[in-house]
Amino acid sequence: MQSVVKGMVQVHRVTYRIVRVRTGQYEVVRVLDDVRVGMFFLTALQEPVIVGDAPDVIRDVARAALQGGRTTWSPRRLIA
Repeated sequence: MQSVVKGMVQVHRVTYRIVRVRTGQYEVVRVLDDVRVGMFFLTALQEPVIVGDAPDVIRDVARAALQGGRTTWSPRRLIA
């Protein structure tokens, strides 16, 4: 699958680019210096899986991306 830029979000006055690498896998890139900060994975769980040196920042970016519609993930109802 080809990388697709899903948009940008601003967290703590810093702008980050959200890039979909694979289905449910997103890379977080700081726009200021074009540095990869980390990644997050969206699963059926409530919280995203965070990978990177600054998990709190990546978690905030993932939350902003989900709230802003910058991902293709949609909530699914779990059937018990």
